[in-house]
Amino acid sequence: MAPEFIRLFVLEKVRSLSLGRDILTVALTFIFIAFILVYLAGFALFFGTILKDFFEIQDVPAFLNVAALYYLFGELSTRFILQKKPLFELRNILHLPVKKTGVIHYLLSRSLFSPFSLLVIILFLPVTITEISPIYGPIHAAYWLSTLLFLSFAMHFLVLWLKQVIDGSLIGIIAFFGIAIAPFILLYFGLFTVGEVTAPFFALSISGPASLVVAIVFMCICYLLIHRTYRSKAYLDSVSRKGMDFLSGTHKDLFSRFGVAGMYADTELKLILRHKRSRSYLIMSLLFLFYGLIFYRNDGGGLVMEIPGFSLFIGIFIISIFFINYGQFFISWNTASFDYYMLKHHGLEALVRGKMLVLITVSLFLYLLSMPYLYFGWQIIILHTVALLYNIGIGVHVVVRLALWQPKPMDINKGAMFNYEGTGIAQFLIGIPFFALPYVIYVPVSFLFDAYTALAAVGLFGIIGIIFYDKMVAYSVRALHANRHNISSRFRQSI
Repeated sequence: MAPEFIRLFVLEKVRSLSLGRDILTVALTFIFIAFILVYLAGFALFFGTILKDFFEIQDVPAFLNVAALYYLFGELSTRFILQKKPLFELRNILHLPVKKTGVIHYLLSRSLFSPFSLLVIILFLPVTITEISPIYGPIHAAYWLSTLLFLSFAMHFLVLWLKQVIDGSLIGIIAFFGIAIAPFILLYFGLFTVGEVTAPFFALSISGPASLVVAIVFMCICYLLIHRTYRSKAYLDSVSRKGMDFLSGTHKDLFSRFGVAGMYADTELKLILRHKRSRSYLIMSLLFLFYGLIFYRNDGGGLVMEIPGFSLFIGIFIISIFFINYGQFFISWNTASFDYYMLKHHGLEALVRGKMLVLITVSLFLYLLSMPYLYFGWQIIILHTVALLYNIGIGVHVVVRLALWQPKPMDINKGAMFNYEGTGIAQFLIGIPFFALPYVIYVPVSFLFDAYTALAAVGLFGIIGIIFYDKMVAYSVRALHANRHNISSRFRQSI
């Protein structure tokens, strides 16, 4: 059955009218992912040396046995935030004499082919070869790495099942992240080291295959849980429901997998690339990537803390410049078509979500392009990662909410030079709360503790915003919906 599904999938892509665009999208995505994996591989090659020389850890295998649990909890949290439910077109298959069990098996098996599945190999293979294999032998080192790998696969299926069970419940999300970050909080405050409890399990994997068998059994249990859940929902009348988007959809455009909001996001992206003013903001954002060259230096080694907090401002500025330039005219870009979205069912909500999807994607793109600043020190990557978390979790909502305050009409067909259409008092002031908000957390924490703890607090602030992303989007949608008639009247008078 799987070969037939693969054949149909290939035929669908080859015969698609958007074949060229799909190939370009896949190529760019592959480049970005490969870019990140290469950096991780470079870190992994020196992981053992870093542990010995910088952290003065003599027994590296014992340390890895303790740290393995924290890695799995970190991967579980990351998967929950980033990992999407697998997509597959079932509407054209469910009415055919095809076993649903086989379809779900194919769906889940295909979902394993993701960059997350490579992380364990990339991060831990070098240290397994250099630190574990010389002491315990290659076979027992393979047992240890395989145990961690199958536990990672179990995290994949467990996250899919948890997402289905939680189903966007606020209490469920809080409970999940509370359990996931509890071991790190206990470790940070020195109350209890959970990793020491599970360390014997990973130590046992070095001496024999017993732990590997347990890991495989646990993975099978997680697989059966999600398989049973998906199979119970694989009906034609369930496929079209809002909560079952993971069972339907095609990939005709970059954001098409995100439903109606993704369709509007694709339209927004085409608008950005097609019109002079929006395209100039994108080009300007790329040019401002070199802004860090003015301030970043690789002499002294303590760049991040030379001027407390200023380097954080630079990181936020580099990654969020498109937020400020393009996001300040959040709704004004749709002056001529606002009535269309207002009359569509959930049109305004989909419009807001689509635009925010574009802003977040561009921010991720700028973050990846800023990776070469690693040349100036690993602290720069910490800064930019904190800036990215803040932008995605909090910053985008600040920009959107302020941009929805009395938006001004504008003609998107005009050029950018000396064009102030759409600019009002909100647009002039939008950058102040955006850049000031992280320092509300950074300044007091840095005085009480240190600069790195302050950065961690800002990053945690962004993660909390990511967790409550839907709630914060709903707040902006309600504000737009309440003021939709005034905005529409103002926009119509300019046409």
